Amino acid sequence: MLETSASLPFVAKSRPALPETEGWPLVGSLPQILKDPFAFFAQARERYGDIYRLNLGLTKVVVLNHPRHAQHVLRDQGQNYRKGGPMWDAVRGLLGNGLVVSEGDFWLRQRRMMQPHFHRQRLVGLTDLMVEAIEESLDSWEAAAAAGEPVNLHQHFNQLTMRVIVRTLFGSALSREDMEQAGRAIGYALDYIMTAMITHALPGWLPLPGKKRYQQALAEFDEVVYRIIAQSRAGEGEENHLLAMLLNTVDEETGEGMSDKQLRDEVATIFLAGYETTSIVLTWAYDYLSQQPAVMAKLQAEVHEALQGRRPTFADLPKLPYTKMVLQEAMRIRPPSYWLPRTAVADDEMDGYDIPAGTNVISLTYMYHHHPEQWPDPERFDPERFTPEQSAGRHAFAWVPFGAGQRLCIGRDFSLMEGQLALAMMVQRFDVRRTQDEETKPQLSGTLRPKNGLPVILTRRND
Repeated sequence: MLETSASLPFVAKSRPALPETEGWPLVGSLPQILKDPFAFFAQARERYGDIYRLNLGLTKVVVLNHPRHAQHVLRDQGQNYRKGGPMWDAVRGLLGNGLVVSEGDFWLRQRRMMQPHFHRQRLVGLTDLMVEAIEESLDSWEAAAAAGEPVNLHQHFNQLTMRVIVRTLFGSALSREDMEQAGRAIGYALDYIMTAMITHALPGWLPLPGKKRYQQALAEFDEVVYRIIAQSRAGEGEENHLLAMLLNTVDEETGEGMSDKQLRDEVATIFLAGYETTSIVLTWAYDYLSQQPAVMAKLQAEVHEALQGRRPTFADLPKLPYTKMVLQEAMRIRPPSYWLPRTAVADDEMDGYDIPAGTNVISLTYMYHHHPEQWPDPERFDPERFTPEQSAGRHAFAWVPFGAGQRLCIGRDFSLMEGQLALAMMVQRFDVRRTQDEETKPQLSGTLRPKNGLPVILTRRND
């Protein structure tokens, strides 16, 4: 008797194997990545498609290139993709159990306690602190501008954003010496993160190059932060800065506040996000603006019309939409956080391919921001992409410099506000001329910095 289809045994459908990059024994594709990472990723997407397995020799990871993958990993199946693996272990060495790296109930508690302090309207009280810090930094650049001396604009923006984050986070409690110590420590720690990732699996007793200095940098940063926490708990100093707000925050369910260790970890997280990433965005913005006079002229016209030469206020931010679009486009082409590693907790499927539990995936923000389906001529700098008309119909996850879904960075509005104010005040005060014709290359580090900075000459504006 013939068997009916209903009586046939079930046979699971076999899915195709993921395409895999070519490589050498032991090191896989790593040499090509280190030589020119973003050219490699662009070519790999063209050759292998939007999802493929990256051969790194001793390990392999799945690389995701399309905004639909960002939606899947960061929102729709966000609970299945956790922050595990060498990168996050390395970041935890710096940030402890801060909001960026914590998970589960602890993350939810911290997020619930901190988020109200980063709502846009709560940031109104920090605007004056930001503007004062930016103005002080620009004042310190006047001598170099008057002398026509070349300066590294990236270093200058580092100093500016450092001053902003210190003023908004600690008020006036941090001395210049402490600020410089904390900045040097964070800067070195960020540089070392890539080394920590690569060497994570090696025995801890090995005397790795830079490891001792990294541990010293963390100790220097902690010494400053714990001292400021102690002063704030003792009621010394002002009460209008972020640390004071966090000190007074309690969990509504338990009535408990944060321990000194929790405060330290959250301060390190805010410090990193408010200092490093914003200075990178401002530098890349000026790298492109210095090459596009028409875009710069439009930006200058908007700032002049909105501010008429005076200091900006919180109420002026809606009057500076093009200024914001310049920042958004800089973040698109050169996202400071250019990749988001995750680990699959349970078996999953994407684009018809199996993603077994334990698979390490790289949610490649850089490629989401350069995907030709979403961004025509993706390497061209064009702030007009972010007008409402051009944004209509674009995938919601095509632009994710602050992450997305439940883990959307709570400092997004803080960062955009800081960037808008700094860019507007910079445009008011200085013209910028590049001192070299060479293309500014991105540096492969914990963040997407401009390699060798941005050498320029500043000229004081008279209008």
